[in-house]
Amino acid sequence: MKILLGLLLGCLSVTAWAATPAVPCKADIAVIGGTFINDAMLKSGKLKESFTLETPAGTSPTIYCGNYKNVPFYYINMHGDGKIVETWAALYQLRVKDAIGGATAGGINPAMKLHDLVVADDVIDFNIDRPLALPDAIYRKGDHPVPRYTPAMDPILRDILIDETQKRLNRGDAPVAGINLHKSGVIMQTRGGRFETAAEVRMLAKMGGDLVTMSVGSEVIYARMAGINYASLIAISNPAEGLGNWTWDTIREVYPRLNPVCLEIVLESLPKIAAIGNKPRVGDSLRIHPEMTSEKK
Repeated sequence: MKILLGLLLGCLSVTAWAATPAVPCKADIAVIGGTFINDAMLKSGKLKESFTLETPAGTSPTIYCGNYKNVPFYYINMHGDGKIVETWAALYQLRVKDAIGGATAGGINPAMKLHDLVVADDVIDFNIDRPLALPDAIYRKGDHPVPRYTPAMDPILRDILIDETQKRLNRGDAPVAGINLHKSGVIMQTRGGRFETAAEVRMLAKMGGDLVTMSVGSEVIYARMAGINYASLIAISNPAEGLGNWTWDTIREVYPRLNPVCLEIVLESLPKIAAIGNKPRVGDSLRIHPEMTSEKK
């Protein structure tokens, strides 16, 4: 009897993860907050209900229901508030198709000046704190993730972010005066908890890095593993260590100036993302076809 009950509960558990969960809102797009928008989204008035989700990776962070110009979206604050694996497990479970993230970063490339905006296109991941992959337990039957990262981020989402960023910069008002847009860049992701040494930054520069940050790289990796198209908007908050002088006030000045700007760019991108439709996407062929495995649907 106990064995039968255990098998039944196991089947119910698998079914629960396979089904789209009952939540107070439905969206195909997610926005993942970071220091590039900080608390600006939470204060924007665009968010309504919130919920959490139980996933095989654990309880998700708070997920907010948002809407902008009749486009529904999910919002998760600050890369998941310490629950980055649970964040992407939940977005996979919710069947999200597209996600926009971002951060502030130290500029390695001398062309990337303080407060410039970057729509990066590649990443080198030196993360040592987080799991290298999403747990197998999150996947629906028949999903076999074998991710490629060429290109690392979705070109269609990147083009939308580039267009909306350029449009905002073209207005030339005080918040964006003197800011440049960089339409590509290699993110160097290092471990969190401290800044890099000057010697480490010199090494990252020799390896081809343009900017250094601590969480966006993991979002790139996990998004592809979840079959979610992803791109990010990054603001240069300081010269990377050893490449220029900065103080804590240098970074504090970024938030009141650029958080509203980045939020506006992200929000104005949402209707264009919603209009993508069924165009071929970079993530379309990233899973092994069932005929290539022993598991048959």
